[in-house]
Amino acid sequence: MKKCLIFFVLFCIGTCTSALWAQKKISGTVIDKNDREPLPGASVVVKGSTSKGTITDASGKFALDGVNNGAILQVSFIGYTKEEVKYTGQDNLQIELTGDTQALDEVVVTALGITKESRALGYAVSTIDATELVKTGTPNFATALYGKAPGMRIQSSTGGNTSAVSITVRGLSSLTGNTQPMLIVDGVPVRNGNANNGESWGGTGIQSNGIVDINPEDIETLSVLKGAAASALYGSEAANGVILVTSKKGRTEQGLGVEFKATLQGNFVAFMPKVQNEYGPGRPVLQRDNDYQRTHGGIDQMTFQGKDYEYPILRSSFSYGPKYDGRDILYWNGKVRKYEAITDSPYTDMFRTGFNQTYNLSISKGGDKSTTRFSYTYVDDTPNQYNSTYNKHNFNLVGNFVLHPDLNVAYTGNLVRQNIKNRPRTIGGMIDNMSNQFHSFDDVLLIRDMMVTSLGYRNVTAGNQTLTPDEAFTYENPTAAKDYFWDIMGKEALENDTRLIASVAPSWKIIEGLTLRGRLATDITVESFENKDRTEIPLIYRVGQTNKTGRYAVRNNYYDIYYGDLMLLLDRNLTDKINLTANLGFQGRSERALDTGAETNQGLTVENWFHLNASADKANSTMNKREFLKTAVFGSLGVGYDRFLYLEGTVRQEKTSTLASGHNSFFYPSVNASFIYTEAFKDEIPSWYDYGKVRVSYGVVGNAPDVYRANVAYQQTSANSIPYNTISGDIGNDGIRPETKYEWEFGLENKFLKNRIGLEVSYYTNTVKDQILPVPTTQSVGGTSILQNIGSLSNQGLEVALSLRPIETKDFSWDVIINYAFNKGKVISLADNSDVLEHGNNNSNMANSVAIQSRVGYQMGDILTYMPKTDEFGNPLINTSGDGAGLYIIDYGKENLKKIGNAIPTGVGGINTSFAYKGIFVDASLDFCIGGYVVSDGYQYTMARGINPNTLKYRDEDHGGIPYYFPNNDMNPEHATRAAGNVGPNGEIVYHNGMIIPGVKADADRNSTGIPNDIIVPSDKFYNYVYNVGNEEPTYFGNSVFENSYLKFRELSLGYRFSPSLSSKFGCKNLDLSLFGRNLFYFHKNKSGYDTETTSGTSWNNQIFLGVATTASTRSFGVSLRASF
Repeated sequence: MKKCLIFFVLFCIGTCTSALWAQKKISGTVIDKNDREPLPGASVVVKGSTSKGTITDASGKFALDGVNNGAILQVSFIGYTKEEVKYTGQDNLQIELTGDTQALDEVVVTALGITKESRALGYAVSTIDATELVKTGTPNFATALYGKAPGMRIQSSTGGNTSAVSITVRGLSSLTGNTQPMLIVDGVPVRNGNANNGESWGGTGIQSNGIVDINPEDIETLSVLKGAAASALYGSEAANGVILVTSKKGRTEQGLGVEFKATLQGNFVAFMPKVQNEYGPGRPVLQRDNDYQRTHGGIDQMTFQGKDYEYPILRSSFSYGPKYDGRDILYWNGKVRKYEAITDSPYTDMFRTGFNQTYNLSISKGGDKSTTRFSYTYVDDTPNQYNSTYNKHNFNLVGNFVLHPDLNVAYTGNLVRQNIKNRPRTIGGMIDNMSNQFHSFDDVLLIRDMMVTSLGYRNVTAGNQTLTPDEAFTYENPTAAKDYFWDIMGKEALENDTRLIASVAPSWKIIEGLTLRGRLATDITVESFENKDRTEIPLIYRVGQTNKTGRYAVRNNYYDIYYGDLMLLLDRNLTDKINLTANLGFQGRSERALDTGAETNQGLTVENWFHLNASADKANSTMNKREFLKTAVFGSLGVGYDRFLYLEGTVRQEKTSTLASGHNSFFYPSVNASFIYTEAFKDEIPSWYDYGKVRVSYGVVGNAPDVYRANVAYQQTSANSIPYNTISGDIGNDGIRPETKYEWEFGLENKFLKNRIGLEVSYYTNTVKDQILPVPTTQSVGGTSILQNIGSLSNQGLEVALSLRPIETKDFSWDVIINYAFNKGKVISLADNSDVLEHGNNNSNMANSVAIQSRVGYQMGDILTYMPKTDEFGNPLINTSGDGAGLYIIDYGKENLKKIGNAIPTGVGGINTSFAYKGIFVDASLDFCIGGYVVSDGYQYTMARGINPNTLKYRDEDHGGIPYYFPNNDMNPEHATRAAGNVGPNGEIVYHNGMIIPGVKADADRNSTGIPNDIIVPSDKFYNYVYNVGNEEPTYFGNSVFENSYLKFRELSLGYRFSPSLSSKFGCKNLDLSLFGRNLFYFHKNKSGYDTETTSGTSWNNQIFLGVATTASTRSFGVSLRASF
């Protein structure tokens, strides 16, 4: 009996002990099964319970209280298959998730770095995985986004690593302000901005904006917040959308993980303008100065070293000379060469093949208390521009340290160091310059090689001041080409940039479901510039003169952001079916910039002594300083019901220092809801219908004016050392406020057939009020215009994303993702009593020929130009007298401007597909643009000069030309007469390039006579007059405005993933080898001869002008090797 009693007592104690220990706090880590990296933001939920769940922290770690032994944990993460893990009392769980691009229960990063289940979102968020950013060796992550997300338009300028990238999200939200999205890296607002929106003729170096500094190798995920509700917590900087970049984290398993990647690629010049190569340089028929030119097809004769030679007249850049026939010609280097085409692509000849090598090494370390990832990336680039170098060092450190089970500190640091010699310079002087076009008889490489003399001076044309007359150019050749090559061969522009982006973010779990999170961060950029322009003309020729040559300049730019936030986050299950989320926080950000510079004045007193003390006159100095402070309080409140119904609201109250007191505080609310009807009606939904969700949102966001744009500021200058102040003609306004966007969004998300088909549709409509516009004012107020919040515009659009997995077997899979976005905007109102806003353009030659306007009731960005006058039947009227005989009649004046097209595309999208067969994988990406007109001044001017291949039409009888002569060779345009033979009746010269413009003759009053035109005009005169500059009859730009629709094969990657057994023979855990190509070719484009993306500016009205301010476009091929250990 005693034994039984003892046994019974022991049994009771054991039972009680088991009961006590049946529920306990568990912890663990969620990692990627493939690369062993942690998965922050993964959802961990106890199956069958709505009150027990959490999200992994920055290190992929999680903790849960009160979990029963034997409970099933459901673990899910964006892009991964959901796993169920049985808890059997383990001290520390390690849960591995397998990638699945079709997964449903995704967790995404939203505003302020808050992770949420995608099912709970009432607005659209596009998430792009890191692997999509590094497949084809793109110079920056933004250029890898072409066609990857619906509603995003990417435009990357030429220039490779030093170029700028423009991103437009859901159309344009501002008529005159910033249109670039806000950039957030690991929760921190960082510098981005605009670039290259100024004049292009000066041959300036192409600048980059801040987005290109972010290393794609260090990115884990990228999220795009497109709608106002999604980005409302960012307030006055969110009207153009927000790009959220999340960095890769350290591994969670013990020990070290090492990954190495090497990428080698060649960048080949492509998509450059072609020139005709049948006819050489020479003057048009009616501009030939003498009989020799007239009888020899437009070339002339000169005496050189006592002997007569034929030579082409190059200084005018006309290519209306005789047909290439192999005759001997004196070239501008003093040598005789055959009169034969040298090239049909001189703009390609200006550049070399570039070569890029990029190496990345990352080391991850994991442990119970901390995770760390360190990455180093080195880029060594040989740019396509001669005498240019570029290298970049990128150091990235990301980690998390657990101080206490409820307290951890995450930290990030990204240091970028760039060294640049001679940024790629624009070639606008040779494309948008009427007098300096290349033709097929230009030996571009010879110009380059001769540009710097053996003594280091700038080479000159014979007869000018030089110490090496034997090296001089025999006669004048293209000036702009000489300027360009002197700028890159005779000058050095050295640049050293250092940028640090760093943050520390402690997080304290006060109780289960309640967390206090803080963040301190900075973004500091230091740039130093040094310009060394060699002495062009020997000082011996400048004795006693002040205008010496040579230049030395230094400039230092400093920019910083200091940022901090503090946020209290709540995530609690109130009942088995009701979940409550909330946050309350404060945010502050200061930005400062200080630019200083000094340069020599009137040249150098000592040749090539690059020092400010060498200035021939008092050195000039400049300084620019700006700063601002922005603070905000914000909060959100959300409720979820039974995992199928969600409602959330957010608010932000913001204050900024750069607007006047009383006008500098703004309120931005939003609300969104989602309903997962397949969950709510799961018993009635067919089995093939996996997921269905409808969502709706409304939000208000802003677009703040540039710093100090609102200020009424004075500029100080001096006369005779006496300082005085002036005020700009464009007056600010202390009362202006940010432009404000009000947006509704509706969406539908579906998954079918075990997630093999996915369809997401979003419709949005918004109104952007308080547009900041210059309003004309009387001079008596001190300026010509004043800023006011006075205009409004609207956008509405549709975004569609379709994902398919048509084939899936054990060894083979095929995925297709197609997206398309349509946007239509309209200007609702402008200034009082005004229905047109003139945007102007950046090319003074076209200032009177092309107008960019936004008109009330229409899409912003109409392109207008003059067109030939017509009769009531649409027939052009033809002049019958004077120099314009046989050419169009055009009535100039703004009232006669005609709309040719609109600059804004109606649709953009992409097609992405991937194949995988065992270890072989193929990825291809296409993107397209529908609509959106551009102006090509390069096309206009090459047509005028007879360089464009299209000018071969009517060039001779084989090309449709009419033979004609001028009676008695009087060269009177009114007297051109059709010829019956090779000589006129009185021995006149017969020309074979005549044409008759279709139309009807006009009378003296410029009205139609109804008589069909029969006046013969030389085709070279037609091209030169119609395709010229300015607004002198019959010039107009209507033929040089093109619809810019295209379909481009953007990327192709072919690779092999070695099996684990084979990888291990190389000492690797994983090993991938791939070949890739980028910017491969166009399936379709409306404008032949030019890259559709050859713009360097980031503002929309700059991008209208195709080929302006650009350098070489490229096509790239490369190889990439990635190994992990």
